Amino acid sequence: MLEQLVAFVLTCLVVVVVPGPDFALVLRNAPRGPRAATTAAAGIMVGNTILAALAVLGVTALLGASEVVGTGIRIAGAAYLLYLGLRAFAEAFARKAKPSQPPALAAGRQPGGASPFVQGMVSNLLNPKVAVFYLSLFPQFNVAPLPPLAQHALMAGIFLLIAAAWYVLVLSALKKVTGVLARPRTSRIVVGSSGAVLVGVGGTILTQTLASV
Repeated sequence: MLEQLVAFVLTCLVVVVVPGPDFALVLRNAPRGPRAATTAAAGIMVGNTILAALAVLGVTALLGASEVVGTGIRIAGAAYLLYLGLRAFAEAFARKAKPSQPPALAAGRQPGGASPFVQGMVSNLLNPKVAVFYLSLFPQFNVAPLPPLAQHALMAGIFLLIAAAWYVLVLSALKKVTGVLARPRTSRIVVGSSGAVLVGVGGTILTQTLASV
């Protein structure tokens, strides 16, 4: 049991630390201030918690059994990532055109868009890779003598704790460079780069999904 838990923890560390669309979304909100980045991370963690609970209860497995529903979720998730990425591009170019314009309120609703919290939660919930991660990872480890439901609940809790700890470290690091991120040129680079990641991930998911239909 201990060996299985250690292996699971190491696997979770690799999955959490490798940058992905969630990290890009936190970085995309970082130039608005620590509060915006924190609320985006909080939204991501809420989405993570919901998907973990659904995975433990087996609901995501039932959804995954329907090809139509699974395809719809993947397309919706890809479209939302593309939307966020394109908005980031638009924001970066807008800042370049109006460098003297003050940044938007750190944790408030962004002009024409949802709050960082909603962005993080919706992006995570519509990310098919997150649900697939739970469904594919949990069966690979056996922490008997616990029953299957207790095993999955334990693993979900461990993963969420690791993810939360990682975001605490990331947010702490971002707070130390808030002044740098607030600079117009740096802000444009960060927002534009994170937008490129979101568009790239969303475009890849959409292309692969449509190709498999």
